[in-house]
Amino acid sequence: MKARRSEVVLKYNGVEITPAIMGFSFELSAEGTADNCSFQIADRGERWMGDLFPKKGDLVEATIFVYDWQREGDHRSLPCGTFTVDSAGANGEPVSISVGAVAKPVVAAFSATQRTQTWEKATLKKIAETIAGRYRLALFYEAEEIEISAKEQSEQEDGAFLRDLCQEYGLILKIYRDKLVIFNRESYKKKKPIKEISRHSIKREAGWNYQTELEGSYTGGILTYTDASTEKDISYEVGTQERPLKLNEQVDSPGDAKRKLEAAIANANHGLFKMTFSVKGDPDLVDGVVVTVVDFGPEISGKYFVNKAVHSLSRSEGYVTALEMSKII
Repeated sequence: MKARRSEVVLKYNGVEITPAIMGFSFELSAEGTADNCSFQIADRGERWMGDLFPKKGDLVEATIFVYDWQREGDHRSLPCGTFTVDSAGANGEPVSISVGAVAKPVVAAFSATQRTQTWEKATLKKIAETIAGRYRLALFYEAEEIEISAKEQSEQEDGAFLRDLCQEYGLILKIYRDKLVIFNRESYKKKKPIKEISRHSIKREAGWNYQTELEGSYTGGILTYTDASTEKDISYEVGTQERPLKLNEQVDSPGDAKRKLEAAIANANHGLFKMTFSVKGDPDLVDGVVVTVVDFGPEISGKYFVNKAVHSLSRSEGYVTALEMSKII
């Protein structure tokens, strides 16, 4: 059998610099934060300390490849996407350059410029389309239609405003490969597991960790709001009231109250059981997928949603994937 091999192919401002890369890390997150990458450049000729020193906004494009990975002929790739540089440093001796980059629009206004706007008689998808269009991003929207009668964006960045709006309805917002991605986490948790991970395949040197909140999950909730037409206080309930989550906020309708309350309960329950570990690098393990964990006993074994996946390649450790997950209950 051929020896398995992994590599990252990296372009910096359109020029491939793969041979100079000493280490690379790519972080994907389904927790509302931008994907990011970091890497180190061996600066043998010390050109990077001069005119080539990384500048904020420089473009990075990376793809991870594996060859003959699980078996002969198993060739796969993980396109990491395009990133903009936001940090850099130099170390010595010998000289190396460290670079950090994030997957967000080159236009700094997405996360820096505050905007005031009133959104009326719109849908969440339409609001997302408008904001994505400002930054030349395609929109990938995989969630139900959510009507917004009125929403005030008051001196808030577009990115932060849209992220908060999505969170109200239990949706995940992220930027990946020049796309603004919005999806329903609870719907994704119902998908078929992409693979089974055994306790015996976990990297022993890194270990594993499992944590749970002992007080238990919310069984239902109560949302109290004031009806705009009658000015009467109304309480809306879902689930059972053994352990209720209580909210007090303005909503547009009983249907809006239901969506917001169910989203708040799901957000609170999502992090009740958490697990972390590292395995041999696997391009299929990305944020938003479901995996089955086995060989831990009934308390820990089961289906998990991947909140975050970090893919790292180094000369000393090879290719490793670290996972942060929440158990699906």
